[in-house]
Amino acid sequence: MKRKIFFLLDRLQIKRSERRIITALTISAMILSSILLLHSPEPNYSEESYAELEQLFHERSQAQEQEVEAIMARYTPDENPERRDEKNMQQIELIPVQSDTTEPEDEASTQININTAGADKLQELPGVGPAYSQRIIEWREEHGEFTEKKQLLEIRGIGPARFAQIKDLIEL
Repeated sequence: MKRKIFFLLDRLQIKRSERRIITALTISAMILSSILLLHSPEPNYSEESYAELEQLFHERSQAQEQEVEAIMARYTPDENPERRDEKNMQQIELIPVQSDTTEPEDEASTQININTAGADKLQELPGVGPAYSQRIIEWREEHGEFTEKKQLLEIRGIGPARFAQIKDLIEL
């Protein structure tokens, strides 16, 4: 066995001084690990504060469970259909409906001109945030005005799905 280890070390070309250092580090690691296994540190908390925290945890857990039960009670059917109808009628609140007297805006005015719109206006498009609006503006500055809507696909991050969302909302 000794001979095999010697030849292994000889093939690895580990010097005698390096072997001593590796041996010393291995022994110190074993000593430290055995000390950590035998030594059990004292907890650094008081039992009173832990009991208070545990009580608070149980109170909040019960409150959360009651909320979940209240929500689930809305979705579980009652056995008595008459009582269920009365209960549903009590929960219904009448919300006044305000009629919209304004005329619908012209579709052209709701479309955004991608050649002239600023970053804030471009962000009104669905799926277009600050980064995409900045990329649109940079593309416009680098290549000039858009000549067709499909040129938006050349912008990094705008793919066919996003383009399909916004193509009806933009104009040139």
